[in-house]
Amino acid sequence: MAYIGLRKPIIGKRNEDGTYETPFRMARAVSLNITPNYAEGSLYADDELSEYEKAFADADVTLGTDTLPIEAATSMFGHTVRGEKPNQEVAYNKDDENNYVGLAFVGVEKVRGKTSFVAAFLPKVKFSEPASEYETRGSAINFKTPSISGKASVNDSGEWKMTEVCETEAEALAWINKKFGVKEETDV
Repeated sequence: MAYIGLRKPIIGKRNEDGTYETPFRMARAVSLNITPNYAEGSLYADDELSEYEKAFADADVTLGTDTLPIEAATSMFGHTVRGEKPNQEVAYNKDDENNYVGLAFVGVEKVRGKTSFVAAFLPKVKFSEPASEYETRGSAINFKTPSISGKASVNDSGEWKMTEVCETEAEALAWINKKFGVKEETDV
């Protein structure tokens, strides 16, 4: 498999009962890295490895996007948003708590010349607030984009990631909508 693209990161705030609030399009994807972490244990007996166990612990998730939408302030990071669009203020309080969210995206894959769309869903992720980086414009323009990092953990049924290979992007997005519990067709 060769991944040749990344599209449409979608976020939905996770409720305590495992359902999701209405998902929203995070922004346009720049990069995504998902690194599973494992707990390991070895038992040595009679001077040799007798037993070895490896089990999923969590996964590090780093998502780069072209911007962070205002919905992320409340859904992901627990901040207060005041006012009406387009003039909204975000209040960052020391007591704000990050929320668990579901993260979905579409990866574009090419195998033996055939392009497929891989819908992926991480049902329980908690992200941290991104760093803010600014730079004055000089003789060249350098784009600075936000990158958020977090941890994916297992949901109530023990799953931490689900994928489905689809022939079209529309099929991949329909599968993602089902994972978030969206009944009608939406354009996230």
